[in-house]
Amino acid sequence: MESAAKRRLGDIIVERGLITAEQLDEALATQQATGAKLGEALVELGFLTRVALAGVITEQWDDLRVTTSGRKNAETNARSAALAGSSVVETALRERLEALTGELAARDQRIAQQDATISALLTQLGPAAA
Repeated sequence: MESAAKRRLGDIIVERGLITAEQLDEALATQQATGAKLGEALVELGFLTRVALAGVITEQWDDLRVTTSGRKNAETNARSAALAGSSVVETALRERLEALTGELAARDQRIAQQDATISALLTQLGPAAA
């Protein structure tokens, strides 16, 4: 499977079962007509929650961040910081910030998955449950 960073947002959302291909087509038509971003169109049409959208976008960014070029950039930035005289404390704080950012991204993704599961279950229960 291709990484999320290299695939289109709509394709990822359909693959995750968060929306149907027909809903994606409708959102793409809305996007083209209004100039809105695809995610905004999906949320405005009620096909996707902001939390689910954030989870997919976070996944894309995380995949992009850990690519080989991303790792090389991080290593280069660390070396530059060291040459610029960054203290051990600053370096440790940056590393902790990156770790916390990763943890938050993972939590966002879990919340998005749970939101999608709840939405699917409500859909199965029918209009009386909504």
